[in-house]
Amino acid sequence: MSEHDQSRKFADKSATIANEPLQKGKQATEQSVHAIEQVFSDGAEKMRVYNLKMIDMAQANAEGVFQFARQLAATKSLSDLSELWAAHAKKQFTMLSEQFKEMTALGQKIAAESAQPVADSVNQAFKKAS
Repeated sequence: MSEHDQSRKFADKSATIANEPLQKGKQATEQSVHAIEQVFSDGAEKMRVYNLKMIDMAQANAEGVFQFARQLAATKSLSDLSELWAAHAKKQFTMLSEQFKEMTALGQKIAAESAQPVADSVNQAFKKAS
């Protein structure tokens, strides 16, 4: 075998060896990009659900205000007004507290669910690359 053939064979073998980690890296990158695309797609859906929940809560709050306004208009004495006001304040405080808890839990759930696929993908990519 000539020196040229040996050099060519060595270069081909070196290229094959060097190409292997590049291919693994390319696959890992492609998987990570796919996972990120999925996270954004899922995130958009989760934000839609979150926004709808906020709209439902705003509607419930607005309906409560209108109901309170109707009741206020029907009061005939200062003591009725005072009782109504206290009952409404208590009801609103309770409702807002529950809504806050619900939105906090939903936000935490969305954040956790959104972060997990990215973390899994990155971990998987590093395992394959090493």
